[in-house]
Amino acid sequence: MKIGAIFFVAVAVLAALTKAMAATYSFEPVADARVINLPGDQAVNYSADILSVYFASSSGNTQRTFIQFDLSSIANEQVGSATLTLTAGTSYGDNSVHKPMEIYRVLSPWTETGLTWLNRDATHAWGTNGGDFVGTNGQPYAVSTASATNNQPITWDVTKLVQEWVTQVSPNNGLALVSYDGNYLIFSQREVATPALRPHLTVVTDELPPFHAYSSGGQVVMWWTSTNSILQEKTNLSPAVAWADSGRSVVQSSGTNSVTIPAPKGNNFFRLRGGP
Repeated sequence: MKIGAIFFVAVAVLAALTKAMAATYSFEPVADARVINLPGDQAVNYSADILSVYFASSSGNTQRTFIQFDLSSIANEQVGSATLTLTAGTSYGDNSVHKPMEIYRVLSPWTETGLTWLNRDATHAWGTNGGDFVGTNGQPYAVSTASATNNQPITWDVTKLVQEWVTQVSPNNGLALVSYDGNYLIFSQREVATPALRPHLTVVTDELPPFHAYSSGGQVVMWWTSTNSILQEKTNLSPAVAWADSGRSVVQSSGTNSVTIPAPKGNNFFRLRGGP
C-alpha cells in the first residue's frame, strides 16, 4: 500500500517526510460472470463464459454482467480517478442504436461459480431476479453509449463508486452492468488468454498535501492544508499494529488544520490518509 506522509515524534527528535505522490494501480477482476433471463438459462451459471449486456425484447433475452475487484491493497486511499475498461465483441451484433450501458453497485455478496439470474450464490436467491443493485441519487454510477467495433475498449468513469468502496462507505460487492433493448454487445472475460483483452480497473490516487510539524514550549504542533485528509496514528511501525484514525482535536483556521500534542513520551507515528 502507498503510505501517506509520516513523521516520527519523540522528546528530542522531530523529522518530517516529504508528501506522498499520486500513484496508479491496475486491477483485474477476482470474479466476473453474466446472467441470462431465458427459459432454461435462468438457473445456469456462466462463470467462465463471455460477459454481456445483450438485450433482445423480441426473444425475451436479457443479459447482465457482474464484476468484482479486490481493492484491499488501496484501502483508505483518496481516489483521484477510477476507470473501468471492457473489451467489446460484436459476434452477436453491436450497439449501433447507442443504448446506455449503466454501472450499478451490487447490494449483496455473490460468488462467481454460483451466480445465476435467480441466485447470487449456490444457495441464496437474489431479492429481485436478475440481481440486487442500486445507483447513486437515483442514477447509475456511470454510463456509456459507445458503439464499439470488435476488440475495441469501452470505458466508464467509476470514481465515485470506487471511492465508496475503498473508504468503506459502501461494501464492495462488485458492480452490475446493464443495458437496454437493441444492444447486442458482448465483452471479454477475465479468463481470456490475452491479458490486454481482460476487464481491468485503473485507479489513480491523489497526492497528499505536505505534512508539517514543529515544537513549541515542549509541545509538538502538526499542521496541513488539505480539507479532505484525516490524521492517523500508532505507537509502533510494526505491520502488525494497525493505523487508526486519531481522536485528537483538529483546529481549523484560514485553510489550515492543526493538532497540538503534549510533550510526547516515547514514540508516536502519524500519517495523513485521504478522506472522507
